[in-house]
Amino acid sequence: MHAAIADGPRWGDFKALQARFPGAFGRTRAYELLAEGKLRAKKLGNRTIWDFQAAEDLIESLPDLGEAA
Repeated sequence: MHAAIADGPRWGDFKALQARFPGAFGRTRAYELLAEGKLRAKKLGNRTIWDFQAAEDLIESLPDLGEAA
């Protein structure tokens, strides 16, 4: 796991996830990644809150552009 996100909260709603990682996840893809165990979320009453650290770890695990997949 990489260094914790230092600038802001670790959890937030889907709009906050999109704001923190613009263009990285649409709602459908985010839920697909959640089902695959690559993103984390929790239910808080009727709300779903997303783990920003899991999203950052997922993005960091992707190959750099130009590297073999």
